Amino acid sequence: MIHPRGIKSLFLLMLLFPGFASAQKDWQDFMKQFPDHLDISLLIQDETGEPLFQQHAGKRIPSASIIKIPILISLMEKVDEEHMHLDSLYTLQASDKVGGAGELQHLPEGSRITFRYLAEEMIRISDNTATNILIRTIEMDYIQHWLREYGYEDTQLNRIMMDFKAIEEGRQNYTSPQEINDILIKLWNGAWLNENSRAEIMHWLKGCADNSTIPSQLPAGTVVAHKTGTLDYVRGDAGIILGDKPLILSVFVEKFDSMEEAESAIGQIALKAFRDFGR
Repeated sequence: MIHPRGIKSLFLLMLLFPGFASAQKDWQDFMKQFPDHLDISLLIQDETGEPLFQQHAGKRIPSASIIKIPILISLMEKVDEEHMHLDSLYTLQASDKVGGAGELQHLPEGSRITFRYLAEEMIRISDNTATNILIRTIEMDYIQHWLREYGYEDTQLNRIMMDFKAIEEGRQNYTSPQEINDILIKLWNGAWLNENSRAEIMHWLKGCADNSTIPSQLPAGTVVAHKTGTLDYVRGDAGIILGDKPLILSVFVEKFDSMEEAESAIGQIALKAFRDFGR
Protein backbone atom coordinates (compact mmCIF):
# COMPACT_ATOMS: atom_id res chain seq x y z
CA MET A 1 0.00 0.00 0.00
CA ILE A 2 1.43 3.32 -1.06
CA HIS A 3 1.21 6.61 0.84
CA PRO A 4 -2.19 8.36 0.40
CA ARG A 5 -0.48 11.20 -1.47
CA GLY A 6 0.86 8.68 -3.93
CA ILE A 7 -2.55 7.06 -4.41
CA LYS A 8 -4.12 10.48 -5.05
CA SER A 9 -1.40 11.37 -7.54
CA LEU A 10 -1.83 8.09 -9.41
CA PHE A 11 -5.61 8.52 -9.51
CA LEU A 12 -5.41 12.09 -10.81
CA LEU A 13 -2.86 11.17 -13.45
CA MET A 14 -5.05 8.31 -14.67
CA LEU A 15 -8.07 10.65 -14.88
CA LEU A 16 -6.28 13.52 -16.60
CA PHE A 17 -3.96 11.57 -18.89
CA PRO A 18 -5.35 8.47 -20.63
CA GLY A 19 -1.80 7.66 -21.76
CA PHE A 20 -0.76 7.33 -18.12
CA ALA A 21 -3.55 4.81 -17.49
CA SER A 22 -2.35 2.89 -20.54
CA ALA A 23 1.19 2.89 -19.16
CA GLN A 24 -0.05 1.50 -15.84
CA LYS A 25 -1.86 -1.30 -17.67
CA ASP A 26 1.30 -1.99 -19.66
CA TRP A 27 3.29 -2.28 -16.43
CA GLN A 28 0.71 -4.56 -14.84
CA ASP A 29 0.93 -6.82 -17.88
CA PHE A 30 4.72 -6.67 -17.76
CA MET A 31 4.78 -7.82 -14.13
CA LYS A 32 2.73 -10.90 -15.04
CA GLN A 33 5.70 -12.35 -16.90
CA PHE A 34 7.47 -13.16 -13.66
CA PRO A 35 6.84 -16.57 -12.04
CA ASP A 36 3.91 -16.66 -9.62
CA HIS A 37 6.13 -17.79 -6.77
CA LEU A 38 8.15 -14.56 -6.82
CA ASP A 39 7.04 -11.93 -4.30
CA ILE A 40 8.12 -8.58 -5.79
CA SER A 41 7.69 -5.24 -4.02
CA LEU A 42 8.69 -2.10 -5.88
CA LEU A 43 8.24 1.62 -6.30
CA ILE A 44 9.34 3.84 -9.18
CA GLN A 45 9.18 7.64 -8.77
CA ASP A 46 10.53 10.71 -10.50
CA GLU A 47 12.82 13.13 -8.70
CA THR A 48 9.85 15.16 -7.41
CA GLY A 49 8.37 12.08 -5.74
CA GLU A 50 5.54 11.52 -8.20
CA PRO A 51 4.83 7.77 -8.40
CA LEU A 52 5.24 6.17 -11.82
CA PHE A 53 4.51 2.57 -10.88
CA GLN A 54 4.22 0.66 -7.63
CA GLN A 55 3.52 -2.82 -6.38
CA HIS A 56 3.26 -3.52 -2.64
CA ALA A 57 5.24 -0.32 -2.03
CA GLY A 58 4.19 -0.08 1.61
CA LYS A 59 5.26 -3.60 2.54
CA ARG A 60 7.79 -3.77 5.39
CA ILE A 61 10.63 -6.06 4.33
CA PRO A 62 13.90 -7.17 5.96
CA SER A 63 16.27 -4.54 4.61
CA ALA A 64 19.52 -6.47 4.49
CA SER A 65 22.33 -4.03 3.64
CA ILE A 66 20.00 -1.39 2.19
CA ILE A 67 19.73 -0.15 5.80
CA LYS A 68 23.25 1.20 5.23
CA ILE A 69 21.77 4.15 3.30
CA PRO A 70 20.19 5.80 6.38
CA ILE A 71 23.27 4.85 8.43
CA LEU A 72 25.36 6.81 5.91
CA ILE A 73 23.07 9.83 6.00
CA SER A 74 23.12 9.81 9.82
CA LEU A 75 26.92 9.77 9.71
CA MET A 76 27.05 12.75 7.37
CA GLU A 77 24.58 14.66 9.52
CA LYS A 78 27.04 14.27 12.41
CA VAL A 79 29.83 15.40 10.12
CA ASP A 80 27.84 18.48 9.10
CA GLU A 81 27.28 19.26 12.78
CA GLU A 82 31.03 18.78 13.40
CA HIS A 83 30.45 15.99 15.92
CA MET A 84 32.49 13.68 13.69
CA HIS A 85 35.23 14.16 11.09
CA LEU A 86 35.68 11.88 8.10
CA ASP A 87 39.47 12.09 8.24
CA SER A 88 39.69 11.16 11.92
CA LEU A 89 41.44 7.86 12.50
CA TYR A 90 39.96 4.72 14.05
CA THR A 91 42.08 1.89 15.46
CA LEU A 92 40.76 -1.49 14.38
CA GLN A 93 40.17 -3.94 17.23
CA ALA A 94 39.94 -7.72 16.98
CA SER A 95 36.46 -7.48 18.53
CA ASP A 96 35.31 -5.26 15.62
CA LYS A 97 35.76 -7.99 13.04
CA VAL A 98 32.75 -9.88 11.70
CA GLY A 99 32.29 -12.15 8.72
CA GLY A 100 30.29 -11.82 5.55
CA ALA A 101 31.06 -9.08 3.06
CA GLY A 102 34.08 -6.86 3.40
CA GLU A 103 37.86 -6.72 3.60
CA LEU A 104 38.37 -5.02 6.97
CA GLN A 105 37.97 -8.38 8.73
CA HIS A 106 41.29 -9.39 7.13
CA LEU A 107 43.27 -6.34 8.26
CA PRO A 108 45.60 -6.75 11.26
CA GLU A 109 44.44 -5.58 14.65
CA GLY A 110 45.69 -2.07 15.34
CA SER A 111 45.28 -0.91 11.73
CA ARG A 112 44.51 2.81 11.55
CA ILE A 113 41.69 3.70 9.16
CA THR A 114 39.69 6.86 8.52
CA PHE A 115 35.96 7.17 8.92
CA ARG A 116 35.89 8.23 5.27
CA TYR A 117 37.31 4.83 4.34
CA LEU A 118 34.82 3.05 6.61
CA ALA A 119 31.90 4.88 4.97
CA GLU A 120 33.16 4.18 1.47
CA GLU A 121 33.70 0.47 2.14
CA MET A 122 30.28 0.15 3.80
CA ILE A 123 28.74 1.11 0.48
CA ARG A 124 31.32 -0.09 -2.08
CA ILE A 125 31.47 -3.72 -0.99
CA SER A 126 28.97 -3.64 1.89
CA ASP A 127 31.71 -4.17 4.47
CA ASN A 128 30.02 -5.44 7.63
CA THR A 129 32.94 -4.69 9.95
CA ALA A 130 33.03 -1.09 8.71
CA THR A 131 29.26 -0.84 9.17
CA ASN A 132 29.34 -2.06 12.76
CA ILE A 133 32.13 0.36 13.67
CA LEU A 134 30.05 3.21 12.23
CA ILE A 135 26.87 2.08 14.02
CA ARG A 136 28.69 1.98 17.36
CA THR A 137 30.37 5.34 16.75
CA ILE A 138 27.23 7.14 15.57
CA GLU A 139 25.17 5.13 18.13
CA MET A 140 22.23 2.96 17.16
CA ASP A 141 19.82 5.05 19.24
CA TYR A 142 20.87 8.16 17.30
CA ILE A 143 20.15 6.45 13.98
CA GLN A 144 16.79 5.16 15.22
CA HIS A 145 15.91 8.63 16.51
CA TRP A 146 16.87 10.11 13.13
CA LEU A 147 14.49 7.70 11.39
CA ARG A 148 11.63 8.39 13.82
CA GLU A 149 12.21 12.16 13.69
CA TYR A 150 11.57 12.15 9.95
CA GLY A 151 8.53 9.91 10.21
CA TYR A 152 9.99 6.60 9.06
CA GLU A 153 8.23 3.73 10.80
CA ASP A 154 8.97 0.81 8.45
CA THR A 155 12.69 1.59 8.31
CA GLN A 156 14.33 0.31 11.48
CA LEU A 157 17.87 -0.45 12.61
CA ASN A 158 17.41 -3.05 15.34
CA ARG A 159 20.73 -4.92 15.21
CA ILE A 160 24.30 -4.69 14.01
CA MET A 161 25.49 -6.69 10.99
CA MET A 162 25.99 -10.46 11.33
CA ASP A 163 24.23 -10.58 14.70
CA PHE A 164 22.56 -13.96 14.28
CA LYS A 165 21.50 -14.11 17.93
CA ALA A 166 19.49 -10.90 17.46
CA ILE A 167 17.82 -12.37 14.38
CA GLU A 168 16.90 -15.52 16.33
CA GLU A 169 15.39 -13.26 19.00
CA GLY A 170 13.29 -11.50 16.35
CA ARG A 171 15.36 -8.30 16.13
CA GLN A 172 15.67 -7.56 12.43
CA ASN A 173 16.42 -4.50 10.29
CA TYR A 174 13.58 -3.39 8.02
CA THR A 175 12.54 -0.94 5.36
CA SER A 176 9.88 -0.63 2.63
CA PRO A 177 10.05 0.56 -0.99
CA GLN A 178 7.95 3.56 -0.02
CA GLU A 179 10.27 4.70 2.77
CA ILE A 180 13.66 3.97 1.22
CA ASN A 181 12.52 5.80 -1.93
CA ASP A 182 11.49 8.78 0.18
CA ILE A 183 14.90 8.80 1.88
CA LEU A 184 16.63 8.77 -1.51
CA ILE A 185 14.37 11.50 -2.92
CA LYS A 186 15.08 13.76 0.04
CA LEU A 187 18.79 13.02 -0.26
CA TRP A 188 18.70 13.87 -3.98
CA ASN A 189 16.86 17.12 -3.33
CA GLY A 190 19.16 18.24 -0.50
CA ALA A 191 16.67 18.00 2.35
CA TRP A 192 19.12 17.22 5.15
CA LEU A 193 22.76 17.77 4.36
CA ASN A 194 24.99 20.49 3.01
CA GLU A 195 25.98 20.18 -0.64
CA ASN A 196 29.44 18.77 0.05
CA SER A 197 28.05 15.97 2.23
CA ARG A 198 25.29 15.21 -0.26
CA ALA A 199 27.85 15.02 -3.07
CA GLU A 200 30.04 12.73 -0.97
CA ILE A 201 27.16 10.32 -0.42
CA MET A 202 26.23 10.34 -4.10
CA HIS A 203 29.86 9.58 -4.96
CA TRP A 204 29.87 6.58 -2.61
CA LEU A 205 26.52 5.28 -3.88
CA LYS A 206 27.76 5.54 -7.48
CA GLY A 207 30.72 3.42 -6.41
CA CYS A 208 28.64 0.44 -5.23
CA ALA A 209 30.50 -2.56 -6.69
CA ASP A 210 27.50 -4.89 -6.77
CA ASN A 211 26.04 -4.26 -10.22
CA SER A 212 24.10 -7.51 -10.61
CA THR A 213 20.69 -5.92 -9.96
CA ILE A 214 19.46 -2.45 -11.03
CA PRO A 215 22.47 -1.64 -13.28
CA SER A 216 22.79 -5.14 -14.76
CA GLN A 217 20.69 -4.66 -17.92
CA LEU A 218 20.87 -0.89 -18.37
CA PRO A 219 22.70 0.56 -21.39
CA ALA A 220 26.46 0.70 -20.95
CA GLY A 221 27.55 3.90 -19.27
CA THR A 222 24.27 4.51 -17.41
CA VAL A 223 25.16 5.87 -13.97
CA VAL A 224 23.34 4.43 -10.97
CA ALA A 225 23.74 5.59 -7.35
CA HIS A 226 22.49 2.65 -5.32
CA LYS A 227 22.88 0.16 -2.49
CA THR A 228 22.05 -3.51 -2.72
CA GLY A 229 20.98 -5.92 -0.02
CA THR A 230 21.13 -9.69 0.21
CA LEU A 231 19.76 -12.26 2.62
CA ASP A 232 18.99 -15.91 1.94
CA TYR A 233 15.34 -14.91 1.55
CA VAL A 234 15.51 -11.31 0.23
CA ARG A 235 17.37 -9.71 -2.67
CA GLY A 236 16.92 -5.99 -3.04
CA ASP A 237 18.32 -2.82 -4.54
CA ALA A 238 17.43 0.83 -3.99
CA GLY A 239 18.88 3.74 -5.87
CA ILE A 240 18.74 6.56 -8.37
CA ILE A 241 19.10 5.89 -12.09
CA LEU A 242 20.76 9.00 -13.50
CA GLY A 243 19.35 9.08 -17.03
CA ASP A 244 17.97 12.11 -18.82
CA LYS A 245 15.23 12.07 -16.20
CA PRO A 246 16.44 10.83 -12.80
CA LEU A 247 14.44 7.88 -11.49
CA ILE A 248 14.22 6.72 -7.90
CA LEU A 249 13.65 2.98 -7.81
CA SER A 250 13.60 0.27 -5.18
CA VAL A 251 12.87 -3.39 -5.83
CA PHE A 252 12.75 -6.24 -3.32
CA VAL A 253 12.32 -9.87 -4.37
CA GLU A 254 11.33 -12.65 -1.98
CA LYS A 255 10.52 -16.36 -2.38
CA PHE A 256 12.97 -16.84 -5.25
CA ASP A 257 14.37 -20.20 -6.27
CA SER A 258 17.84 -18.79 -6.88
CA MET A 259 19.68 -15.52 -6.38
CA GLU A 260 20.12 -15.27 -10.15
CA GLU A 261 16.34 -15.42 -10.62
CA ALA A 262 15.85 -12.51 -8.21
CA GLU A 263 18.66 -10.47 -9.77
CA SER A 264 17.30 -11.01 -13.28
CA ALA A 265 13.86 -9.80 -12.21
CA ILE A 266 15.31 -6.63 -10.66
CA GLY A 267 17.41 -5.99 -13.77
CA GLN A 268 14.43 -6.39 -16.10
CA ILE A 269 12.29 -4.04 -14.00
CA ALA A 270 15.06 -1.41 -13.92
CA LEU A 271 15.55 -1.59 -17.69
CA LYS A 272 11.85 -1.13 -18.41
CA ALA A 273 11.69 1.76 -15.93
CA PHE A 274 14.64 3.41 -17.66
CA ARG A 275 13.13 2.96 -21.12
CA ASP A 276 9.65 4.11 -20.12
CA PHE A 277 10.41 6.95 -17.72
CA GLY A 278 14.13 7.77 -17.68
CA ARG A 279 14.73 9.18 -21.14
